[in-house]
Amino acid sequence: MKSISTHALSLCLAGMGILAWASVGRPLVENPQLDVPLNPLGINGSPYGEVFAMAMQGPIDTYFNGAMGSGTRKARKVDVDKPADDSVGGRKQRDDRKWKSVDAFIASLGTIQDISTNPKSASKALKTYLRRQAEDKLRFAYQLDPSHYGNYTSLHFFLTEPEIGTRPELTPSAAKLAEDTIRYCLAKDDDPRPALTAAAAATNMLHLMFTDLQNTHPKYGTTGMRHYLEVLDQCLARYETLAKEWDESGNWELLSSQRIIECDERYSFIVKIRDAAEKAIIRFEGESQHQAGR
Repeated sequence: MKSISTHALSLCLAGMGILAWASVGRPLVENPQLDVPLNPLGINGSPYGEVFAMAMQGPIDTYFNGAMGSGTRKARKVDVDKPADDSVGGRKQRDDRKWKSVDAFIASLGTIQDISTNPKSASKALKTYLRRQAEDKLRFAYQLDPSHYGNYTSLHFFLTEPEIGTRPELTPSAAKLAEDTIRYCLAKDDDPRPALTAAAAATNMLHLMFTDLQNTHPKYGTTGMRHYLEVLDQCLARYETLAKEWDESGNWELLSSQRIIECDERYSFIVKIRDAAEKAIIRFEGESQHQAGR
C-alpha cells in the first residue's frame, strides 16, 4: 500500500511539472533575450569542432556548385582499347587494361553522387534551395570553428552578395559576423592561422565602410576606418609573432605543404589589401578636409 502511494505521488509530481512547463515554457522559449546558440557536448569552438568544420567543405562545395550551375557533371566514358592478340604480350595488355578499368570505376564512385542525370539545367527554385542549403551548412560550419578562414570568408560572401545569399540580412549581419570573428580569433594564441582569419574579417569591415560612403548618409567615417586599419595591423602582427614561434618550435612541419602555401598566399594577399586600404583612407581624409575648407 505504501509503494502504491509513493508511485502515485511521483506521477502527481511529474504531472504538475508538465503542467508548469506547458504554462510558462512557451514564453521562455519565445523570449529572444534568452535565445542562445546551442552547443551540444561543447563541440562548437573545440578541437573536435575544428575537425568537423574541415569535413564540412565537401558537402558545402557540392551544394554551392549545384546552385551556381557548375555541378552538372557528366559521367566520363572509360576508354577501352581494341582486344589484343593472345600472345604473352597481348595477355599482359589485357590485364593492364582490366586493372585500369577497375581503378577508373573505383575513382568514379567518389563522384557519382554529384553526377547529374538530368539533361536540363536546374530550375530557379532548385538553385535557391541549393544556395540555402550551402548557406545553412556554412553557418553550421562557422559555429563549429569561427577561426576557419574558408568558412568565414564564404559565409561573409553569402551575407553581402544578394545574388548569392538567400536571406536579406546583408551589411548589419556581415559586420557583426566580422566583429565576432575578430574577437574570437584574437583570443587564440596557440596557432597563427586564426590571426589570418581575423585579418580577413578586418579587411571585410573596411570594405563595408568603403561601400557605405556611397550612401547619401554614410554611417561610417574615416575615424572608424582608421580604427579597423589598426585592428588589421594588430592581426597581422599577431600572425607574424605566432608564425615565428612555430618556426622555432617546428609546428609548421606538422602541416602539409599545401596548408603552408595557403597561409603564405593569404598573408601576402591581406598585406596588399591593407596597403591599398590605407591609400584609400588617406584619399578619403583629403576629400573630407577639402570639403570642410569650402
